[in-house]
Amino acid sequence: MILLIFTTGCKTRNTPKTPKKEVTMALNISGENNTGTAFISMDYYRLQLLNELENFQPVNFVLVENDENPEVTVNIRIDNFMLWPRDERMSRRRVSRNIQVGSDNNGKPVYQTVSAVVDIVQVQRRSNARFTGSISIKGVKPLKFQRTFNSNYNYVNTYIDNIQGDSRALDGSISMLRGMGIEPMENDFILLLSKQEMTRTLSYELRKYYDTGTKSRK
Repeated sequence: MILLIFTTGCKTRNTPKTPKKEVTMALNISGENNTGTAFISMDYYRLQLLNELENFQPVNFVLVENDENPEVTVNIRIDNFMLWPRDERMSRRRVSRNIQVGSDNNGKPVYQTVSAVVDIVQVQRRSNARFTGSISIKGVKPLKFQRTFNSNYNYVNTYIDNIQGDSRALDGSISMLRGMGIEPMENDFILLLSKQEMTRTLSYELRKYYDTGTKSRK
């Protein structure tokens, strides 16, 4: 009896997974009044959109052109995409702090005041756009879906650029600012705007459709 259970378990673990069905998709991007798209690689953006739409899907999407009779057509219209100029501001602050440097003959702590001058830099860049996303699926149960999304993304990073004096004067709140961080490139902003709501919603609608279709075929 024990041997039979062990053998059955081995067969279950070795059962190959059923490969996902491949579904052809045309992904079209258009738009007007987009002053910021001059810096954007639309080919890169299109591939990143596909990756976002494919997340957790029960099928694999294969990009094709419109004249290749795709099963799924996704249209993304971008209007009023604006990438504002980079704004960098610096302020100089003098900070002081009492730190313990030892003890006196009676065991009482001895403190010393240390100070430093720090340059605090704040980088900010705003972006906004309006997206209209639509899905059209040819199938036993055709699907038509469309929604408009208004998105805003504001990148803000504050860091210390220079320390003059005793670094021990910096308390925890200032020490946390010592990393400059990785600033988004122009290509990243439109994707960050898209991911706020649009790609999540479109991906959900696709997953809902193909989850239902997959279960009905089983």
